Amino acid sequence: MRVSSEFFSFLLLKGGRGAGFFLLLLMLLLCLPCAAGRKLRPLVWVLDAGHGGKDVGTESKKHQEKDITLEITKQVAALVRKNKPGIKLILTREKDTYVSLDRRCQIANQANADLFLSIHVNAVEKKPLLHGTESFYANTRFIRDAVLQSSHARTIDRSELLAWLLQKNYHDAGRQAGRGAKPERLYVLSHTLMPAVLTEVGFLSNIEDEAYMTSKRGQKEIATCIYKALAEYYETTQAKTHKKTLTRLRNSNGKTSGLSAPKVAQAEEPKSRTEEAKAKPASEGQKKDAPLAAGDTTEEVVKELVEEVAEKEAPSDSVLTSPQDVAGGEAVADQPALADEETPAEDVGPIQPSSTIPVFSIQIVAVSSELRSDDDRLQGLFPVTFVKSGNMYKGLYGGTTDYRQAKKTLASIREKFPDAFIVAYLGQEPITTARALELSRQGEK
Repeated sequence: MRVSSEFFSFLLLKGGRGAGFFLLLLMLLLCLPCAAGRKLRPLVWVLDAGHGGKDVGTESKKHQEKDITLEITKQVAALVRKNKPGIKLILTREKDTYVSLDRRCQIANQANADLFLSIHVNAVEKKPLLHGTESFYANTRFIRDAVLQSSHARTIDRSELLAWLLQKNYHDAGRQAGRGAKPERLYVLSHTLMPAVLTEVGFLSNIEDEAYMTSKRGQKEIATCIYKALAEYYETTQAKTHKKTLTRLRNSNGKTSGLSAPKVAQAEEPKSRTEEAKAKPASEGQKKDAPLAAGDTTEEVVKELVEEVAEKEAPSDSVLTSPQDVAGGEAVADQPALADEETPAEDVGPIQPSSTIPVFSIQIVAVSSELRSDDDRLQGLFPVTFVKSGNMYKGLYGGTTDYRQAKKTLASIREKFPDAFIVAYLGQEPITTARALELSRQGEK
């Protein structure tokens, strides 16, 4: 209701102070519902489980992206409802149904949402070594619509903040978060009118990430990471310290945000095996590539590591025999010690990438038969891959092209497995760690 100043003055002159007071009181009463509505309106968050129905997303032999994203999204929603009951949650899908990209954006825009988070899974079929998490926010350079451009110009800092908070919490939980937070040309990010982020919680094409993302423990931990990031986002935005927090995350280079994971030389970016790929896709399910710069491992660093491995790292034994290992009810005798160079060529590596890319893993046990994931001898370590070596099975944990990352992994499990050591594979062939580092150096030239 609008009342002109001339009309207000007229009433004061004609009706005296009493009429003016009555009108002022009436205006205040009329404005109260609007003010109360603004104050009492709850924050609205939209959680978007990627894919669904006929759109399965990326998939492996046993799992599909749509199922993983739905389960994690539902767990995140449960945590928000339990711990932040004042926030209104909207899920773009709550079961295995197909929802188009336009519809996902419409749901968020029509609800006048304050936040949009889309949960996805990565994959690169020809690069099984790629692993870890990454989060995206809108790349405003590619937004042509004036309304959308204006909206994202106002909210881009909040979008970037949530993306970095997600990566921070993944890292703090022990996940690989070095792929970082970055702007990207994704449809659901550029066609929503509020802070929006798309997070990739792992690679289905990587055996370790797949095992983790499809396990109950892994899904619970991922959901917890996402919830913690949302909670931090809520606290900083409510306190209006989000810009300061974002600046700290940007400038810390990982030192205070927890994002200090080493870079890994990677030949290609994951294919977005999703209709969410780039801008408005020509057809649903379209896959696209984007180049990624190689990591920063220098020749000098590799040479130093080669010398270190040759002098200190090579284990005296290539087979670890558990004293609890039993076959046919009788204890298995210790296997003869083998130097690293004498590792049998018929071993099969934990993963089978290109024969030009060395992989480092941690050997934790050697037993007469494969162990179940809940076997006490693994002391809760998961996942562990078993490869056959003669009449023994080596238990290998982890798989990375970065030797420094392998060393960190080894250090993290030393207490439980004091005799564990680093092994290297080239395709299906075991090689010495020194040789693997030499090949890595040659590959970067």
